[in-house]
Amino acid sequence: MLVALLVGAVRSTLDWTSDPMAVLRALNKRLLGRADAQATCLAMRIEVGGEVTLANAGHMPPYLNGEPIAMEGALPLGMTEAPEFSVMRFQLNVGDRLVLLSDGIVEATNANGQLFGFDRVHSLLRSAATAAAIAAAAQSFGQQDDISVISVTRSAVPDPTLA
Repeated sequence: MLVALLVGAVRSTLDWTSDPMAVLRALNKRLLGRADAQATCLAMRIEVGGEVTLANAGHMPPYLNGEPIAMEGALPLGMTEAPEFSVMRFQLNVGDRLVLLSDGIVEATNANGQLFGFDRVHSLLRSAATAAAIAAAAQSFGQQDDISVISVTRSAVPDPTLA
């Protein structure tokens, strides 16, 4: 039910804004007062020129070209009425790869109680593993939670005036 609520809230919010901070504020408002309804979230907008705006509500930072982005932490959605989400802006250059992961990846636990962990994620990203390969590795290690991986690689945009 929480996922359905969040998806509906994202869709309705995107009807009037694509600002990541506004999206997080709208989602937070929908979760307030719903008992245990908290969620971590990254909201991101990538402009055609590669400018990225990334807002964080308690989520793990993404990886850019295999390295974690240094990003301030923030409380998850639904925790407080006036949250202070962190926001950052950076440039995604042609060929750059941005990878976003759910915490279910690093928290996957094997039969011995060992976590998949950040080191394994970092190693996979340095080897240019695909999103599917990262998800499969965590799943086979010992899935306990949701496992989501999104990989975005910026491609050159052809100039229509040169065609």
